[in-house]
Amino acid sequence: MGETINSTVSSTGSTVKKKRVISLDVFRGLAVAAMIFVNAMAFSESTPWIFEHASWNGLTIADLVFPSFLFIVGVSMAYSFAARSGASKRSLWGHFLFRVVALFLIGVGLNWFTSNFTMIRIPGVLQLIALSSLCAAPLAKSKPRWILLAAAILLLVHGAILLGVGAPGIPAGTLEPGNNVDDWLDLQILTPNHTINANGDPEGILSILTATALVLLGLCIGRTLQLLDHNWKTMGILLAGGLISIIIGLLVSQVLPINKQLWTSSFILVCAGIGTLFLTLMFSYLDIKRWPNAFFWASPMGLNALVIYILSIVFTIPMHMDFFTNMGEIPLSFYDVSTIYFMDILGPGAGMVAYGLLVVLIWLIVASIMHWRHIYIKL
Repeated sequence: MGETINSTVSSTGSTVKKKRVISLDVFRGLAVAAMIFVNAMAFSESTPWIFEHASWNGLTIADLVFPSFLFIVGVSMAYSFAARSGASKRSLWGHFLFRVVALFLIGVGLNWFTSNFTMIRIPGVLQLIALSSLCAAPLAKSKPRWILLAAAILLLVHGAILLGVGAPGIPAGTLEPGNNVDDWLDLQILTPNHTINANGDPEGILSILTATALVLLGLCIGRTLQLLDHNWKTMGILLAGGLISIIIGLLVSQVLPINKQLWTSSFILVCAGIGTLFLTLMFSYLDIKRWPNAFFWASPMGLNALVIYILSIVFTIPMHMDFFTNMGEIPLSFYDVSTIYFMDILGPGAGMVAYGLLVVLIWLIVASIMHWRHIYIKL
């Protein structure tokens, strides 16, 4: 899940303290909070469309959330590998591979748990983070231009497969729901018993290519921040890079639509561009100017991103279990009671948003208590 520098060991063996990159903690915390917010509202038809995933082509706020987290995983990777630069290769890669395997297995376990132990979905959010991080890690200490080249190659390969490769009953270039080479490949290899539905999986096999490209684009930004001076010229370069990424993504979308379920190249480029712009502004604001941190509340969640996200998924089930009754003795869950209350006061759409914010607040409190107690759980 990436981490920033706490300290390094000098050649004399002493520990040299380094300042954390505040913007990374804040960005990671905001991304986790947004993931929890979107997940909390995923069960209701009253959720405003902007907080729902696009049904197919298109881009909503909800579609940006997970890619933003993958992007910051890449940025953080540059710092986490630098923080362990004094470790042996065996120790460094042993620890990293342990994290990858653990993250993947936790993801599969969460899928099994949330399905009431009825099926094992192999792909998922944590699994895609694990696999894309694994594929990107060999370039963790490379120069930005080589990282950028590797990302471009992956985006081109993925696009070529979607547009140029067909399957039985699926002509090359067909990009319809449940009728494309991406979903076909998932169903052939993973089978319908191990995907999210009978049409394939949005975090399936081919998505590893472009998810890795997104992590690499984040890594490129992280390495740029490491190698260049933290001045306004560097910030200008990053802002220009973010805008160029968005523009190229929009141009590519004329041929390959922006589509999160397929993780198309245009989708990745737009998300990476937006992530670059946001991180650059945050870095300028928090790490260069050192202005007051208006997003201080997000840092604790960023410091315990993995455990907070996992707990939020685990406790989704209890929040939907019936523990209460109304006047007519009808069983109600925490979700029912909260949404009915908020909808009665604010209306359906705003009521669901209020519920999502309530769930985020609960986990912000948990993260803040952990931070206050200096409890940080990382793989």
